[in-house]
Amino acid sequence: MRIRKNVNEIKDGTLLWYSKAVEEMKKRDISDPTSWWYQAAIHGIGFKTYTENPLGHNNMHEWSEDSIWKKAKGIPQNTIQAEALADEMKDKHFWQQCQHGSWYFLPWHRMYLYFFERIVSKTIQDLGGPDDWTLPYWNYFNAFNPKLTPKLKEKALFIPQEFGFFCNDTHQTQPNPDFPGLWIEERQSYKLNPRTPDHPGDLWDTSSMQSTGFVGEGPDGFGGEITDFSHNGRYFGALENNPHNTVHDEIGGAMGDPNTAALDPIFWLHHANIDRLWQSWIENGNTDTTDKKWLNQVFYFHNEHGEKVSLSPSDVLNTQQLDYTYSENYSGLNQTEPVIHKSYLRGTFVLDTIAASIKPLSLNSTPISTSLDFISSEKTKVVLTHIGTESSPAPTAVYVSLENITGAGNIAPVHIFIKLPNSKERFFVGSLGLFGLTQASSPSTHSAGQGLNVQLNATEIVHQLRAHPQWKLEDIHIEVEPSRALGAANATIGRISIKAEV
Repeated sequence: MRIRKNVNEIKDGTLLWYSKAVEEMKKRDISDPTSWWYQAAIHGIGFKTYTENPLGHNNMHEWSEDSIWKKAKGIPQNTIQAEALADEMKDKHFWQQCQHGSWYFLPWHRMYLYFFERIVSKTIQDLGGPDDWTLPYWNYFNAFNPKLTPKLKEKALFIPQEFGFFCNDTHQTQPNPDFPGLWIEERQSYKLNPRTPDHPGDLWDTSSMQSTGFVGEGPDGFGGEITDFSHNGRYFGALENNPHNTVHDEIGGAMGDPNTAALDPIFWLHHANIDRLWQSWIENGNTDTTDKKWLNQVFYFHNEHGEKVSLSPSDVLNTQQLDYTYSENYSGLNQTEPVIHKSYLRGTFVLDTIAASIKPLSLNSTPISTSLDFISSEKTKVVLTHIGTESSPAPTAVYVSLENITGAGNIAPVHIFIKLPNSKERFFVGSLGLFGLTQASSPSTHSAGQGLNVQLNATEIVHQLRAHPQWKLEDIHIEVEPSRALGAANATIGRISIKAEV
């Protein structure tokens, strides 16, 4: 049984050999299934150009999908020809296959990592390296691990120094000279932003791991909602929204765009951790769906010999089926934290919209808020009574829903707050990642172009606020704040609403 190890605990040559393998794989033509370029294109490939720097930092190296993909060996330098090649490979079910906003998100990425790991391992062996190389994982959730020292908790938030550095003076990234294969110029941030009691950070350790059902909309479903093939899905499962999307968006640069993300060597360590969290969730007593549509969906890849292969979710229900495991199982799940009204984590109720904004909200680099109009109906009156009064019985499930989010560019995770009337106070609901925003906003064979939809569970914070002296449900505002300046990027939220259990 192969063991994938925490990158911050590795003391052998794992990363050195990874760097050498990446350099070797980059020498191969993009038509070679074992090349770095081909493997990244499986996740996504595109050739968009930008008139301005899309990264959100004026002094950073300017780049576009086109400029980064034109580095690939064998790619046509003519953009029309390059796009034609990408479309041809997509039609063969080889490129642009990643599953997002879908219940296939977790099994597809497990398959993807499995064959990538085998390709890297064979490359290392061909270079004279060890025959037991395994892909490390980046456990950023160790930032919340009570067993660790403050120094080790802080270290868990940083991309390991073998992957390069960010210079605060020049706002440029630079490689570690001993590990040149692990650096990518188009990387924006080297540190994640965690949530603390006093700070609404992007990385939130307990929310997704507390979901108890695999399938469901938004936070109700750990693994996502039921879809067909979904390259640019609109609804994220709990684990996909946070930490998956938020880590992608927090690092930014190439990692912030699905069409370039897998070109960053840290991508694979991030996804190894997502895969580990899925395994941790199962070992915490949860179960995957048994729906045959999910179990039997076929996806195509290439193995280390460049041969076409296929797998289905039924083949990858646990890591043991693929002959690997993880070195430790700390997931960030706080078992002592109470979970109120567990039905709202299982999706066993009906949600109804009780209030909504009346016009779209365009994001700014500074906080922006909107009021909500409450819908007049007998059903709404009953719901308002349960939510609005502190003396009402068991908490009613409440969600903040952000719908038809459209835009373009790399946008850092967005924080959502509830603001009370006649008060400057605001109360953190959660963070959302807009990974794939550009693709979901552009009509294509994989997307209707209607943007992203995210639901955040606000049950606990709403029921805590009922004791606040300024509490008045009918007059609350929702405030939205990107955690980093937008730069040339843009996003518009079509509607913000409050949904409640009825």
